[in-house]
Amino acid sequence: MEKLKKALPVLALLLVVVVFTVSLFGGEVKTSTASGFAMGSPVNVTVYDTKNGEDYCNQAIERIKYIDDNFLSHTFTSSATYKLNNGGTVKSEWLAEYLNKCFDLIHQSESNRFTLFSGEFKDLWKIEDGGYIPTSDELAKVLENHENSLIAIDEDNNEISIGTGKLDLGALGKGTACDEALETLKKQNVKNALVTVGGTVGMIGSPDGKSDFSIGVRNPFGNQNDYFAVLSITDCFVSTSGDYEKYFERDGVRYSHIFDATTGKPVQNDISSVTVVAENGMLSDFLSTVIYAEGIEKGVKIAEDFDASVVIVNKDKSVLISEELKNKFTLKDDSFSVSVIE
Repeated sequence: MEKLKKALPVLALLLVVVVFTVSLFGGEVKTSTASGFAMGSPVNVTVYDTKNGEDYCNQAIERIKYIDDNFLSHTFTSSATYKLNNGGTVKSEWLAEYLNKCFDLIHQSESNRFTLFSGEFKDLWKIEDGGYIPTSDELAKVLENHENSLIAIDEDNNEISIGTGKLDLGALGKGTACDEALETLKKQNVKNALVTVGGTVGMIGSPDGKSDFSIGVRNPFGNQNDYFAVLSITDCFVSTSGDYEKYFERDGVRYSHIFDATTGKPVQNDISSVTVVAENGMLSDFLSTVIYAEGIEKGVKIAEDFDASVVIVNKDKSVLISEELKNKFTLKDDSFSVSVIE
């Protein structure tokens, strides 16, 4: 498989499975963990108290890689997204259904700041390549392409094509990967599992006999492994988007990888990060990006419309949490101030 620009040789490595035992209800239970790399991020799958857990973990990661390699990646030549961005037409029932789900989410959110065609914005601003401030003419040209962008789906034969613009499904990709991985595990009758793909986590059941998983909420002002709070939750998905992940700075201004489709520019507001707890990974991933782009007032309403819960961290370290999370949220860093959304 040919790889363009930045290659990801880690994908070719064999998965390493670590098997160990822990105490559960007074007995011994096998815990199996597999790690890999996909969608530009580390991937980890853990199953608890399951026979053949090593194989199931590997199957889940292989499913994630399959979705990335064949549908969502914009750099692998085997991917449908790559083919569409390079003038091709794709026939795929899976991708047609997936894109229709995307359309439904965007329509229900009533957001005009979110777009599936952020690829040209990212290329123009060179967010991951040192950064670049485009001229007004360059920005106008990309916006014109974006305004003429479209996705055409022939529902009779699942044939897909696009117009101008550059398709980028990354804002929903990691959540979708978690969905696919957990569905793969459920088909094997796995009852207790945790899947992480980058900043998205999916979980079912309980770990090692505990009633909930403890999920750290990253400190957007700290290092990669720093967290300022813990969520005690299960049977849900958690995604976080923020300006600390991929960005560059010029003259004291931070330009992140999250774009406002109405301006073609990186979002600028008072938010540092948005964490969303939702019923599926595609939704939590989508909402964390949309809410970040829309800002607090409209973002909170969008979360409520989707029956999702949020943790919003502002640049002044004030934190807003949904009422539903009040008894599941534990602050670990008293430099943050927390308020419950009424």
